[in-house]
Amino acid sequence: MNTNDQMQSPSFYGPVDESQRTVLLENYLASLNIRNGVLDPESGTLPNREESLSQMNAAPIHSVNSVKQDLFDRLYEQFNPRSPDLTPEMLLLLTFCKMNAGEAYGVRVVKTVHSRQDRGKTNLRTRVIQVAQEEEEYHTRILVGAAHYYNINVTGIYRPKPALRFLIYSIAYAPRPLFHPILFASEVVGVYLFNWTLNQIGNYIKSQPELQQAMEQRLIEILIDEVGHVAFNRLVMGASGRQLGHTLTYPTLRGMPTITPELAALGFNGQVMRAFGNFDYRHLPEEVRRRGYFA
Repeated sequence: MNTNDQMQSPSFYGPVDESQRTVLLENYLASLNIRNGVLDPESGTLPNREESLSQMNAAPIHSVNSVKQDLFDRLYEQFNPRSPDLTPEMLLLLTFCKMNAGEAYGVRVVKTVHSRQDRGKTNLRTRVIQVAQEEEEYHTRILVGAAHYYNINVTGIYRPKPALRFLIYSIAYAPRPLFHPILFASEVVGVYLFNWTLNQIGNYIKSQPELQQAMEQRLIEILIDEVGHVAFNRLVMGASGRQLGHTLTYPTLRGMPTITPELAALGFNGQVMRAFGNFDYRHLPEEVRRRGYFA
């Protein structure tokens, strides 16, 4: 279900009809099951996402510009924005994979902590979190899958920077009243980063429309999920939690170029960060707003 038609001015920071909270959460869980297929608790897989990911990765699309595996591995391990080997497409691919790596690490930490805390619970909130966490695992695979277009295998183990580890553990071990505001801030900033990166792809892939579209579609699929995650965190917080979450978006955003220096090399600078102040749901692509769940 998409609730966009019920809201005149949808906003990440707008009020929530708390009398409808349970209904909206149930609708969100239903939409997750339609989009993903029902979560297999044994394997942790989502059948519809397995199928769509297989289709993405099977597409016979390849860049006309080669990326060498050894150079990619070296820059993936130790990024150098001044490296003569850092071609535009190499930079874009590294950004995709590093965005993925930080998210993958974070999801696994948060999942480990909360699987212990929520063991045995089957309430609506917990059921949604379980599916949303698995969606994040698919984001990992969607982003890394872009390497197929360059005949690159991403095999390195990501070692997150201290700033990222601090953010992740802040989320994972936050007291329950702080958990969702911190997570909300991270999700909103993630939406902004993915949307901004989506808009950069055409500048880095020249005269390859099929490749450009394929890279863009990977980010669009992630954005559709992320909008739902923002909606979910909004729905489970009260007014004070939403206000705190809004406040936390700015310091979270400012740390992103340090956490992922590839973003800074891609052009994520002070001007881009200042533009975040005006960014909201309405700035997302039409396909994301049409296919995503937001309430």
